[in-house]
Amino acid sequence: MSTETRRIYRLKELPRVTGLSLTTIWRLQKTGDFPPRVQLSPGRVGCLASAVDTWVESRKQVA
Repeated sequence: MSTETRRIYRLKELPRVTGLSLTTIWRLQKTGDFPPRVQLSPGRVGCLASAVDTWVESRKQVA
């Protein structure tokens, strides 16, 4: 697995990457419409960058 496919976006990075607020991202995750969180350590979570980037691209195609 290459380094790029293992990259993780920390939660505070997601608004910059997606253009959405954290609250909206949490709501989308709750309904299964956004890539799930990955537990990094007891107090840290993030999302796989490859999954988020794919999600962002799919949203561009819809718009």
